[in-house]
Amino acid sequence: MFLAVSLSLLLNELHSKKLAKVLQTIFIMPHFLSMTVVSIVVFAFLSVNNGLLNNILELLGYSRHNWYMERKFWPLFLVLVNAWKHVGYSAVVYLASISSISEEYYEAAIIDGANKLQQAWYITIPHLRTMMTILLILSVGGIFRGDFGLFYTVPQDNGVLYPVTDVIDTYIYRSMRVLNNVGMATAAGLYQSVVGFILVLTTNKIVNKISPEYAMF
Repeated sequence: MFLAVSLSLLLNELHSKKLAKVLQTIFIMPHFLSMTVVSIVVFAFLSVNNGLLNNILELLGYSRHNWYMERKFWPLFLVLVNAWKHVGYSAVVYLASISSISEEYYEAAIIDGANKLQQAWYITIPHLRTMMTILLILSVGGIFRGDFGLFYTVPQDNGVLYPVTDVIDTYIYRSMRVLNNVGMATAAGLYQSVVGFILVLTTNKIVNKISPEYAMF
């Protein structure tokens, strides 16, 4: 959310509308790529023999790494890949909300001597608060659901990386495919749905207590 809001604020400050549209298109494109394509892109960076990252390390005098065998780096890799794929789309959603803010607020702020940072903090972000709250509530509801493609396809279902890449969704898939444990897979899926529903209600109630106007219901 922080990255998406920051990116939307930066895009909103571009004076050239053509450049803004081009950048929006570039940033939103990864969202529509399948995780299979994303896994190929990641492999192009992390491959042992021809990976871009290893080529750069070799040029700097460091040895090549087999990234697919080193667990400690994958939490960072997965966060970066997820951000690259989804932040652009979220930023465009926030940008659409920013475009609906009346210019009169900014004109009054300029007259009062507010700089761009102050305008963003006191005008733009407060107007985005409703959208941010709704998306946050929905995100909390899905906190027990992982992106199956991200955790299964991008690490290439590497057993060595299971301690840092295995989530409930990949466990359910393996239970069905390898263990043939339909009962456990169904129970895990039900668990995700029930806990997600409870979290949505709980988060919405907390928001209702703090700021009722921002709650979903």
